[in-house]
Amino acid sequence: MLLFILNTISFISVAVVINKYQNSTVKLENAYQLQYKSLILAHELRQSSDDLTRMARTYVITGNPLFEEQYKTVLDIRNGKKNRPKRYNGIFWDFYTLDGTKPILDGEKVPLRDLMKRANFPDEELNLLFASQNESDDLTNLEHKAMNAVKGIFEDENGNFTIKGKPDFKLARELMHSDEYHKAKIRIMQPLDNFYKAFEKRTQERVNDERKTVKQQEFYVNVIVLFSVIFFLMSFFIILFRIIYPIDLLRVAMLKLSSNDMSVELDKNKYDDEVGDMIGSVSIFKENTKKLIESEHQIKLAMEEAKSANKAKSIFLARMSHELRTPLNAILGFSNILKKSMNATQEEKNNLNIIKRSGEHLLNIINEILELSKIEAGKIEIIPKVFNLKELIEDINSIFAFRCKEKGLEFKIVLDDNLPEVVKMDDLRLRQILINLLSNSLKFTNEGEISLYLYEKSQKLFFEIKDSGIGIDNKDLKRIFKPFEQIKHEDYNKNGTGLGLSITKELVTLMNGSIYAKSKVNLGTEFYFSVDYKNANSSDIDAQLKLKDIIGIEKNKNKKTILVVDDIEVNRNLLTQILTSHGFEVFQASSGYEAIELFEKQEFNLIFMDIKMSGLDGLETIKLIRKDEKDKNIPIVAVSANVFNEDKEIAIQSGADGFLAKPVDEKELLIILAKYFNLKLKYLENNEEKADIFERISKLDKKFFIKLNEFALLMDSSSIEQFLENSDIENDLKLYLKELVENFKYKEISEICIKNIQ
Repeated sequence: MLLFILNTISFISVAVVINKYQNSTVKLENAYQLQYKSLILAHELRQSSDDLTRMARTYVITGNPLFEEQYKTVLDIRNGKKNRPKRYNGIFWDFYTLDGTKPILDGEKVPLRDLMKRANFPDEELNLLFASQNESDDLTNLEHKAMNAVKGIFEDENGNFTIKGKPDFKLARELMHSDEYHKAKIRIMQPLDNFYKAFEKRTQERVNDERKTVKQQEFYVNVIVLFSVIFFLMSFFIILFRIIYPIDLLRVAMLKLSSNDMSVELDKNKYDDEVGDMIGSVSIFKENTKKLIESEHQIKLAMEEAKSANKAKSIFLARMSHELRTPLNAILGFSNILKKSMNATQEEKNNLNIIKRSGEHLLNIINEILELSKIEAGKIEIIPKVFNLKELIEDINSIFAFRCKEKGLEFKIVLDDNLPEVVKMDDLRLRQILINLLSNSLKFTNEGEISLYLYEKSQKLFFEIKDSGIGIDNKDLKRIFKPFEQIKHEDYNKNGTGLGLSITKELVTLMNGSIYAKSKVNLGTEFYFSVDYKNANSSDIDAQLKLKDIIGIEKNKNKKTILVVDDIEVNRNLLTQILTSHGFEVFQASSGYEAIELFEKQEFNLIFMDIKMSGLDGLETIKLIRKDEKDKNIPIVAVSANVFNEDKEIAIQSGADGFLAKPVDEKELLIILAKYFNLKLKYLENNEEKADIFERISKLDKKFFIKLNEFALLMDSSSIEQFLENSDIENDLKLYLKELVENFKYKEISEICIKNIQ
């Protein structure tokens, strides 16, 4: 602080002395300027007298009126009657000695006497100048006599030029060169000479005074600058030894401490100032570092345990996924095959539906657990696609409108007018979020309504989902987004994992959004969430296959041969039955070795390879098949109950061309077959197919439509299925109507019935 104060005083002193020095130099400059301007004015007085003499003598010799005119102009300029030229110097009139030349008078109109007063001449000097100017006026009278004599005009006894006669050049010349004229000239120069002496003495004294002051200030500047330099150097050395060196020692000490070198010695009592405080702080840091090093080993052990636990968790989930999906593959697959059989009784079909729904529920639980695990591990990817937002909302409406109506609930969707039609974002994740939230509302609402409101603002989509259900207590609101948390209610004993809302929150966060809920018991619950989106064009909409609309493939003219490899017989038989039903020739292998043996004997068009098999697993089997150049072109589809993305990537890297997850979805299987065999899929909503179905449906009896419409209005799915089984109609028509029932399209069924009743 002392150094700062002293340096500040030093710099202020330098600034003050330099300022005084600058002021002194300005005063010296002003003295020189005054001296110069005064000389110019005195010189003009003398010069004007000389110019008048020269012009008058020239005129009396030549009689040229140009010089008379110039003579008068000089007098008018000196007396302030005409404008003064801006550059009025001794050679001004030398450029205007020829006939026709006109002087440029572009300056101020001011008498010479006023200029002298402006210059702040002392009275004694001004009196000398005025005396010189007065004498100049006397000389001017002689010059007037001479110039009038040239014109033949002479003075009368009163001194007026009234007598006219012949021009007398001789008299004019005598007047201009007479002793009287020269004496008048001397009288002009005498006061001017005295003025020069007084002026030079005064201005020189002022200049000398200012010079003396400037030299004195220069001395002060040199002294204060020298003192400041010395003081600065002293300050620098003080800072060097008291601050920089200790800080450098601290830097070295910190570097050693950062590399866990505890041999650093720090003497915090050496400096009794801020640096000493810093050294004390580093000493404390050293002690803390020792403690940290001591606990680092324990932290590493804990991290290793956490990694091991996380790895064990991943292995457990992968195993559980595989072990649960494998029997589900058989349960769902064979239940679908049996459901298509027209030999089963209605009771058997109902039992199959129960098996299928239970299996799908179990599969949904497994998927939710895996989904949460992938989110926690950071393995969920958001994949933006271009799609029609309003079509997605229509799909959501088709899923929930009749499900709500079946429970006696009103379901409404309100879309804001400024909503974009085509957007780019992850449509699958958005659909998953909406289904999770709306299903949650549907589950806990028995009367009233469920609504979805959607609007756009600042490149975000905002969703509001409201219901009039049982509501949630404030204390439970804080934990509804936590995994495996379920709100218990005596009237609602619903099955579930408690993962839906937790997954929903994580997905919203991954889509750069936020979600929160408001609720009141017995009044309902409101969910609000937002997600990012990008604008897009309808021409960029990704072409996507709609699984729910696939009903089969066109007839396979060229029979293809397929090898199914799986160490579990049930899984082999399931795939074999599905493929055989669509006209493919199928071979089976129960191990990787058997698959290679069959592959060497028989030519196949496609291989379905199970990944996890005892002995030689599927990945190694694929690599062995790919070794031969001729076998590299055969399509191999990996089949696995392990559905993590890394499992799919490993399969592709090992040589597989595609991936089919267990439980096997027949429609996904058909898409794979169509891809590799260039087959054409049959869609339910194909215009020609639909037209044919509608035409054949219209030929059915009206009684059939009346009964079917009664069940449709009641949304009684079981009665509709039983009615269809007992009806004598074609199988594909039954399948079409069943498909509408499974997708809750009771309204479409009712419209078909009413159209054919009328």
